[in-house]
This record gives sequence, C-alpha cells and structure tokens, in this order.
Amino acid sequence: MDNTELHYVTYDPDAIWDEMIVNYVEEGGDILYPGDEKEMLLRSVQADITQVLAGVDNALRMMTLRYAVGDYLDVYADGKVARIQASPAKATVTLTAIATGESVTIEAGTAITADGVVFYDFTEDIVLTGNAQTLTAEIVCEREGTIGNGLVTGTEMVFAKPGADGASAISSIVVATDASGGNNKEDDEAYRERIREHGLMPVTTGTESLYESAAKAVSSQILDAHAIKLSAGTVGVYLILEEGASSVAIIADVTAALSAETVRPLTDTVSVALATDVTYTLKVKYACDGSSAVTSAIAQAVTDYQKWQDETIGRAFNPDRLMAAIYQAGATRVIWDTGSAFDGGTVEYTEIDEDERCKGTITLTEIT
Repeated sequence: MDNTELHYVTYDPDAIWDEMIVNYVEEGGDILYPGDEKEMLLRSVQADITQVLAGVDNALRMMTLRYAVGDYLDVYADGKVARIQASPAKATVTLTAIATGESVTIEAGTAITADGVVFYDFTEDIVLTGNAQTLTAEIVCEREGTIGNGLVTGTEMVFAKPGADGASAISSIVVATDASGGNNKEDDEAYRERIREHGLMPVTTGTESLYESAAKAVSSQILDAHAIKLSAGTVGVYLILEEGASSVAIIADVTAALSAETVRPLTDTVSVALATDVTYTLKVKYACDGSSAVTSAIAQAVTDYQKWQDETIGRAFNPDRLMAAIYQAGATRVIWDTGSAFDGGTVEYTEIDEDERCKGTITLTEIT
C-alpha cells in the first residue's frame, strides 16, 4: 500500500496476518510453520481480506477528482464538463473524370491516399455518368486523431486500390479544402485540469472563464483561449493553436460553439480569432562545466521556457525567467548575444496586450 497518497481505507497486510495468528492461537489453534496446510489456508484468507480492503479504497478514490482515471473520471464530470473525444479529420476533394461512355459508381468507403500511409474514405457514393466531368466529394480519415489534419489544399491523391470501381475513369483527385476536425482523445491529466479549472460548472458562457472553457472544449489542438470584452455586448475570443492545426476550420468550429443561443447570453456577439504574435529572438551564449548532464538540463530549461512563454495569451515577455532557469540548470554565465530582440527592440521584461502572445526562437551557443 502506497502511504504517500491519500487513502480512504488504510490497511497493513502484515498487521492483518499478525492479528489473524493471535486470534487463531487464542481459539486453540496450533503454532503454524511455513508450508503447513493450515498456514496456507490462513494466507489465502489474508489475501482475500487485503483484496477486499484495497477494492473498497480504490472505489472511494475513483469518486474523487484527484484520483479518478478513465471512465471513472468521465462519470465524475458527467453532465458538467465533457471529455474531448477522438474524431477523424475531414476534407473535400475535386475529382476529374474522363469520358468512358459507361456509367459507374464509386461507392462510399472507397479509400484514397496521398502518401500510402494515411487513408481517407469517400463519405457518399459518387456517380460517374460516363461523360467528362468534374465533381467535388467529401472524404474522412480512416484513423481518428490529428494525424488526418495534415492533408492540405492542392495535394494529389490516388486510389488505395487501383482496381476499385470507377478508378480507371478518374484522371486526377486533388484536395480542394484542407483536412480538419481530427482530434486526439483528451488524456486523463488534461481532462482533469479542465474539470478542476472550471469547477464542474455547466459549459455555458457569460463569464470570461466560461467562454474560455467552451472554446477549449472544441478541439484538443487549442493550446490556450482568452476571452476579452471588446465593448458592451461584444466578446472577442483569441486562440493559440498547435503547430500545423487548421486555423480556418477551428476558428469556424469555435465560433459556432460560442454563438449557439443555448450557450451564449442573448445580448452577446462573439468574434473568434487567433492571438496576434509578438515575436522575439533570443541568442543565448552560456558557459558551464561542459558535462552532458548540465548541457541537457540547459536545453530542457529552454524547452520548458518556450512552452511557458509561447502558449499563453497575454503573458508578458519575461527573458529574466529564462536566464534564471539556465543558471539553475548549471550554467556559470549567461548573456544575450548580438541579434537578440523582442518585437524589434530591447530584450527586457515587457507587457503585451490581452489579445497577443509572445512567440519566438531561442538558439544556444556554448562559450568555449
């Protein structure tokens, strides 16, 4: 039993065994030795008791936000904050058919691919008349998750099986709109944090935090959302997305989610946009003892700083935090090299607007 965590039923298997032996002897039992049949029977009873206590303790822990996992976490937040579910990406393609003189149907579910790794299926039957024609069709990725979002406009695709019905009549398949909407299932820790952040309140808007909660619930590719009162009855919601995410599709989805009459106050008008990037370049020169452990720790400090700095809207630019982290990682000297700048100016602590986020590059050079 792990005594470093909170438990609702505490037990010690050794103490249970000691008490069982005392009771057994007091009731007239003989002294038992390892391997004795009676000793083996009592050991099995001890195991059963321990298992029951562990099961009760675990059941009680699964009823709490801190310890619930998997389906238990979903049950904990049932009807309050929904987990972001995995979903496949969708796109549209333009098919160009040649004249064959024969009508043929490309059935829904027929697979096409751009790279032979990720496959997309047509969502509906496509009827070719036998004449030269151009058609637009919707496709959906066979795999759920963000992997399907990588398909961009203009990409040429081919049939997964060249002999599929209608394949010989198609001269080209070109992506007409970027693939979007693919989400990975939200993991327990990210979901737990959203539940904790929004206090199990229904995800309807009105307050700043609830607009942000409803926006983040749209896609696992939204790293941060920040709501601002632009004027009386007008709310601006600004987003930071993962690299490679389709901003057009996600902005449209968030706008739809926040504009529903069942979600927003009747008097509110909502606009959604990406946060404006305020760029920085940090060229860091540092000295250290040269050990691989220190070098690795310094690189990790930079990674952690960029995540902290770049993935929150409205967070002031704070290069002092990075310098301190590099020193704490084991550097003996840290300086900003020539070429370092924030928004084209001096590298120093700087406040930014509520609809902006800092985004930049950091390069490391060891002083030799």
